[in-house]
Amino acid sequence: MKNIYLIRLAIIAALFTQISHAAYAFNKLSHDNLSTYGIICSYIFAFSLELSIYLFTIFGKKLVATFFCFVSILINILYYWYVIKWDFNFVGSMIISIIIPITIWCYADLIDEDLSKDKKKTKK
Repeated sequence: MKNIYLIRLAIIAALFTQISHAAYAFNKLSHDNLSTYGIICSYIFAFSLELSIYLFTIFGKKLVATFFCFVSILINILYYWYVIKWDFNFVGSMIISIIIPITIWCYADLIDEDLSKDKKKTKK
């Protein structure tokens, strides 16, 4: 059996890297200002989004976690579109945009396996 607490800690760490990206993209798309209200709304959106992804992941909602993997990739692409110029750094940022959400999705896969094993044990 895998150490589920270590997996959850890794998911939380990966999701925290996403919060600033989601907040920035939300701010740019919704109101594009740096007022205190705008920043607070952006971080509330980002935190609630990443918390939702965490909850879907730990409760084994694989299909929903897969959907949010792609949403996170799109958010990262938007983030880097705004902050990185078209050069080698942009290519690197696109790789990061894909790696972080797929890593989170893979954790969802590990948790899904663990939940499936637990369900089989309880049926016996």
